[in-house]
Amino acid sequence: MNKISYILIGIFLIVSTFTIAERFFTPEQLREDLDFLVSRVIENYYDPWYKVNEDEFWDLVAKKRAQLDHELTWLEFYKIATPLISILHDQHSFLSPPRGVEIKVFPFRMRRVNGHAVVVDSICELPLGSVVTKVNDIPIESIIEALEIYGILETTESRLNWLTNFFFQALPEWWGIEKFEITYLYEDEEKTLKIETTNAKDYKWVTQPARKRSPSFELHGSIGILKIPSFDRSFQREIIDRMEEALDSHIIDLVIDVRANAGGFIEPVISLLGYFVDKPTELAIGIGSKSHTREGVKFTVSKFNVHIYPAVKLFSGRLWILTDENVFSANLLFLGFLSREGIGTILGERSSETANFGSQWKGYLLPNTKCGVNISSIRIFLLEEGMRIEPDIPIILSLEEKISWLIGKSDPMLDEALRIVERASGEQNNKD
Repeated sequence: MNKISYILIGIFLIVSTFTIAERFFTPEQLREDLDFLVSRVIENYYDPWYKVNEDEFWDLVAKKRAQLDHELTWLEFYKIATPLISILHDQHSFLSPPRGVEIKVFPFRMRRVNGHAVVVDSICELPLGSVVTKVNDIPIESIIEALEIYGILETTESRLNWLTNFFFQALPEWWGIEKFEITYLYEDEEKTLKIETTNAKDYKWVTQPARKRSPSFELHGSIGILKIPSFDRSFQREIIDRMEEALDSHIIDLVIDVRANAGGFIEPVISLLGYFVDKPTELAIGIGSKSHTREGVKFTVSKFNVHIYPAVKLFSGRLWILTDENVFSANLLFLGFLSREGIGTILGERSSETANFGSQWKGYLLPNTKCGVNISSIRIFLLEEGMRIEPDIPIILSLEEKISWLIGKSDPMLDEALRIVERASGEQNNKD
């Protein structure tokens, strides 16, 4: 074991200075919570053994249960128990801290870009666009590797993205440290910065990048651009209004930009897709769920019974979809449907996550620590298992180009997408 591994283990064993005054739970209470968590996984998850070896799971349960032989805080329990649900690698199945607890977070947020940890928002002196390389002299790659047991997504690539983009922000809480030294690269120069942590109530612990997140429509010459940063229910009316605005503009080419859209809810997706179908069409190939039969409980695939119905007004021009690797949940419904039905041309990057995913989660509270538990009850099949959203026309950007978009300086991917659309439009006009 190398020096860095020993340092990381030592940090994880430190008793958090933030939890000294917190309540301690008895071994009996902790085991009750662990048993409740395991029972929810077994009884409510669509199929615990779909991606997990059953013997390995129960061995992990025994190992974790043995660690609950003394009093622990909720945080100590959380770090022990989380791997039992993250092993499912399901984007909607996870363990969350109790409501109302104060979570210490870094005063900056990062995104994983081409394998680098890039600062995309900051309320400290750490500059936007800088690349974090070390924390307390520990390489960030080693830290993320140590955190991977908490990664909830299906592919290694998307788990690393999620850990860097979200989970890492709360590292001060996981490590129990208030002061840090950050090593980073900025304008080709390595620098260090000493920082103190802040509170998640003052600086939100969120998955989305810090930018205005509201649907918008704009014209670029004769090309319409509909930006949908989220399929949240609160945006449903705005999405429809902006789409109607696009129809009233009488454009031939429409680019729908869903980059960094981490999902939301199914209703806005269904409403938007209705503008691009001329007959009722099933949203998904099917759903996988538990089926109770005389022979026992089985995992079966059945019809989803959710259809896309044509809107009153349909878009009859050329549809283009701009996407990147950071797309999840309801956005996969949107992209997966279009990809399967051959509607539009997809531009941009391949998704880091697979198109099929767990959904219709149910929420529970552990009886003692009050940690939250989310468990997916179905698996939605949009494409063949294991497939991702693949662009018809890839757009490959450098690290610098991606950073410039994330920090709001420029948008080279959209610029290239518009050039592609303009060339296609010109070629079509020549043919006509």
